[in-house]
Amino acid sequence: MMNMISLFRETRAVRDFTDEPVPRHIIMNILDDAVWAPNHRFREPWRFIYAEGDGKQKLAASIDWKQHPRLVNTIIQAPLCLIVTAKMNNDEHIASEDFAAVCCLIQNIQLLSWVHGLGMTWNLGDYRGWTEFMKLAGIQENERIAGILSIGFFAPVPEKAALIELYEKVEVW
Repeated sequence: MMNMISLFRETRAVRDFTDEPVPRHIIMNILDDAVWAPNHRFREPWRFIYAEGDGKQKLAASIDWKQHPRLVNTIIQAPLCLIVTAKMNNDEHIASEDFAAVCCLIQNIQLLSWVHGLGMTWNLGDYRGWTEFMKLAGIQENERIAGILSIGFFAPVPEKAALIELYEKVEVW
């Protein structure tokens, strides 16, 4: 198993996947570990919608290809699509905490996937107007999409983007 620092440095978004199917038990094991993400008062504010095959194709077909060609292509090419939702709350503080927890969970999914040789693309946007997509996916009124994850095996390893010099991002007082 790779060490944590290598994992952080090597993991990156993947948009090109092989045709090899991903065994469902691998994803379930990843999710079983990913849910250990920090979440206030153990609210576990997430839910997963797992789509592959025809279900995944129907979801992709419900997206406006002209407005979101990259997302549609990535979903179609990936062996599976995992939609991760966050519970909404009228209390803005709780809603923010819960959304942050779901984002931590998604990062865990990406890191754990990489360990299994799986790549992932995390798409996040404002999906409120996507009526057909939301209905097909079974998104509930008290949920928002925190990520549409396209997951699969990849080859070759994608190039690593250059990072901005750390000292340009740190303000010292």
